[in-house]
Amino acid sequence: MGLVAYALMLAVAFGGAIGLYFVLRTVKLI
Repeated sequence: MGLVAYALMLAVAFGGAIGLYFVLRTVKLI
């Protein structure tokens, strides 16, 4: 159970980092 929770948390953190990167790229283009 702990491993699944850790993997889920890692996936959420990774997705958030990608989302933040695209937001910063979009702001830079404007």
